[in-house]
Amino acid sequence: MADFSSETRSLTASSSSSSIPSPTTFPDIHSDVLIVGAGPVGLTLAYQLRRLSLHPAPQTSPTNALPIIVHIVERYPKPAQQMFGRAVTFWPRSMEILDQLGLADDIMQQCVAVRESSAYDKDGKEVFGRGWSFVEQTARDGDTRFGFASVLRQKFVEQIMRGHLQKYGVSVNQVSDNNDGDFDSEEDLGHEFVSMTIDNDVELGDYKIIAKVRVTRKTTTIGIESVGSRTEDKWVRIDGVLRSTTHPKSRSYGAIESPIYGNVLWIPLDHGATRIGFALNEERQKLYKELNEEAYVAEAKLAVAPIEIEYEKVDWASVYSVGQRVAKTFSAHGCVFLAGDSCHTHSSGAGQGMNAGMHDASNLGWKLALVLRGLARPELLETYDAERRPNAERLIKYDEDISVLVSGRLPASWNGDPHEDPNVALGTILQQAKGFNTGLTIGYEASFAIEAERHTNGNLGSVIQYQSTVPAAAIAGYRAPDVKLQRPAMWDEIWLQKLTPNMAVFYILVFVGSTQNYADFTELHRTFTTACTTNTADKGLDSELVLYLTILPEKPPSAFMALGSDPLGEVFYDESGSAHERYGVGAEGGLFVLRPDGWIALRVESLRDPGQVFKRVKQYFNKILV
Repeated sequence: MADFSSETRSLTASSSSSSIPSPTTFPDIHSDVLIVGAGPVGLTLAYQLRRLSLHPAPQTSPTNALPIIVHIVERYPKPAQQMFGRAVTFWPRSMEILDQLGLADDIMQQCVAVRESSAYDKDGKEVFGRGWSFVEQTARDGDTRFGFASVLRQKFVEQIMRGHLQKYGVSVNQVSDNNDGDFDSEEDLGHEFVSMTIDNDVELGDYKIIAKVRVTRKTTTIGIESVGSRTEDKWVRIDGVLRSTTHPKSRSYGAIESPIYGNVLWIPLDHGATRIGFALNEERQKLYKELNEEAYVAEAKLAVAPIEIEYEKVDWASVYSVGQRVAKTFSAHGCVFLAGDSCHTHSSGAGQGMNAGMHDASNLGWKLALVLRGLARPELLETYDAERRPNAERLIKYDEDISVLVSGRLPASWNGDPHEDPNVALGTILQQAKGFNTGLTIGYEASFAIEAERHTNGNLGSVIQYQSTVPAAAIAGYRAPDVKLQRPAMWDEIWLQKLTPNMAVFYILVFVGSTQNYADFTELHRTFTTACTTNTADKGLDSELVLYLTILPEKPPSAFMALGSDPLGEVFYDESGSAHERYGVGAEGGLFVLRPDGWIALRVESLRDPGQVFKRVKQYFNKILV
């Protein structure tokens, strides 16, 4: 087993490329984790690792709760990066992730909360059920507090994240002065990778790694290949403030169906700006000697016709080639991990720019924090690739169809009417994939970190069959639904996700079921407390890494008065039964183990056999924790 004491968990980074300042100006860095790329994904990872490592650990921790040393580097200085348009939208699950990390409130202070969509055909007539209509449906479903699109340009998101990171003593370092800033494709926007050389006398299992860092666009330098392709399609994106427009719903997430420019994108941005995006075919490109801001503005006016627009100012405009690529693995050498654009690139057609990366960052962050602190087994890190890569591959396949439809054509994989309007087909696909778009139905298969589902018939289940179910079932491998509960004594409402922040700890939810089930709960309480106080092997279930929440089906004056014993951990009430119902819990009660990132790791359908319940929970944590 790897030794993660403070003396051995060191990673040394030094400059070696000719484009990077010499060691006299960029000295050697001793760090536990080196992060290359300071976009939202890199910043969120750095923030998590510092925040989570400062959370109290059990006294038995071999690292003695030493903070994780993080170094984050960026190729381009911020003044140049701020000219890039880049991603703008967080979908609901990403906002839930950010909220549990303590970052959502600042984003909501600046973002545009878009709850309405609109779609117009080529004649300017409003059509319904097309374009981004799933935005309204997400709000109506009521399965999340964040039932809207949170639109905030990436540069403002990064400013927020850098501010939070600096509170933990970490700043971004620039590693190259090569910043011409001349980019003409989406692939060029900060897709940077780590190139590593490892001494032959160092065993990877000990995490004693000497890394030399340089920025490159070839993942093969770390032994990881990517697969995919680039199309001939060119897309234009313009961010700017409009002086005037005849758009009837200019503050909605919009689609304008053009016979020449494809499905034209219209997004209301922060600070009064608007993003317009459209496909620019080869014939239109040939009309210009140079594709510059003037050309983009002229084409944008034609693309949104018959809607009229006039610009007050343009913040950013660019054209890029559409393509999709995904890495064959998201980790290498047991110590290098790819996240965000470094392991999956795709078009902006489905608005997934910052969202897939947020899922990567939240999935990897808590695992790396626990392993580096010596609290979890190194095998936990292997689940990052196993969980995130299949979802990235699904996104790539999905985006291949979306990008063709946005460009105004039916994809080769289309099995419907060959004469179908691509705009209608696009609306259908976006509707079918709304759970995936919003992130609320993204699921992971059984693994080292997720217990296989056991249904009432005793068969092992698969999350695959639930991938299109909206809202997703509350089963192992899926997000823990956010539900309203009541606090004791006050009886005021509080959301479950506010009670389960991501602090690299697990949460055990115990739904008591019915008042007739209190005797079973009392026995369960006795089983857990007795084992944790008498058996050293079970101490992990009584540590600061595992927190309990007991949920009663009523709101009594006192939990002890109702149960005849103390609850497990904190107690909350569900008098209406809505939380029990959303979690699929009946009269016999149920237990759920929630991972730090908010996914359900284990579900026990009944409390009737307290010994068996404890056994399953114990087996899970014995496998995960050291």
